[in-house]
Amino acid sequence: MLRIIHAADLHLSSGPDKEYGLEVLRELIGLANARQADFLLLCGDIFDSFKDLKDISLLNALRVETQLLRKDCRALYIPGNHEALGLGPRDKLSNIKFSRLELAVDEASPFGGITVETPDAEFICVPHAADYSGYRKWDLPAKAPGRARVLLMHGTSSAVYRGPDQEEQQAGIIPDSLFAWTEADYAALGHVHSARETLIGGTAAVYCGSARVWRKWEEGPRKAVYFEIEGGKIGPREDLPLKAAGEFRSFTLPVDPDSSVPPAAMQDLLDKCRAPYRDYLLLNFSGLVEDANALAELKLVVESVVKAKNPRKLEIVSGEVESYGGLAGNGLAKEFLEQLDARRPPEGSPEMPVWLAARQQGLAALAGDLE
Repeated sequence: MLRIIHAADLHLSSGPDKEYGLEVLRELIGLANARQADFLLLCGDIFDSFKDLKDISLLNALRVETQLLRKDCRALYIPGNHEALGLGPRDKLSNIKFSRLELAVDEASPFGGITVETPDAEFICVPHAADYSGYRKWDLPAKAPGRARVLLMHGTSSAVYRGPDQEEQQAGIIPDSLFAWTEADYAALGHVHSARETLIGGTAAVYCGSARVWRKWEEGPRKAVYFEIEGGKIGPREDLPLKAAGEFRSFTLPVDPDSSVPPAAMQDLLDKCRAPYRDYLLLNFSGLVEDANALAELKLVVESVVKAKNPRKLEIVSGEVESYGGLAGNGLAKEFLEQLDARRPPEGSPEMPVWLAARQQGLAALAGDLE
């Protein structure tokens, strides 16, 4: 029996998130050891860029962490689109020593990667490419009877994830027909930061999501996926939450006309801040105020209170606060905002621009009627 953990999109960086990313990597390795994993599949964008990958301090830290991986576990690593960012004409990933990570790259291979065979499974490791349309020219070995085939890829599959794709850098599009052609039983996918999966023919195509919170709006728990292969058969999948990653969480805080937050609303926010608190927290002030200049002081007050909960990252914005002078204390205007905030759509949804326009137009109409 093989025990396998599938993870992706850790985006290790030499910047401010360096220690945070390494903590998540440490937890991944701990999970692999605790589950006595035989394979840890790292499906691209383990580094945020080639520049980060060349940072000797970060690279040495990765080598130290991966040395803790149990000796019987193989960590197969395919590069993603981010590993190519800043890659110079003379730069090669193959020149870098990753310690326990096995860089699954073969420049002489038609698909740029390698195959790994065991009695129970075979792994087809495909590094990221801008174009996968020529996949039928890949010289893959025939699928052996009694073995499961696991495909490692990094790119966008529209059959699994229909977007909108918020990635800063676009990745290659994986044709739906590729899964059947490779005869994969399980496709361990990277690039899409939200967890998604679907069955494409006989292939379970799985995005495990990003291993850490890389940017705003990556809501929900970060995780890896665990599964077992026995007798050539793939067993049920299990989500392994990554506690060190925390979550992205956003809250709207109502602001009163005197540029204060109602005590009940502040207490409700604090009650939702869990301990230990690893989250990226975004607070959005919303309301009508008499003096917009007072918001700077309010931000400092709220920041000092919330930081006592020790969030990993805290951001406070006030883009939905309006200053309408005498309108700020009007009961009708306050009720309008309360009713509208109760119907606030998710960030990034198609309804959000309409909601914002309705908010602006409604306040403008109330201001005109009450003058």
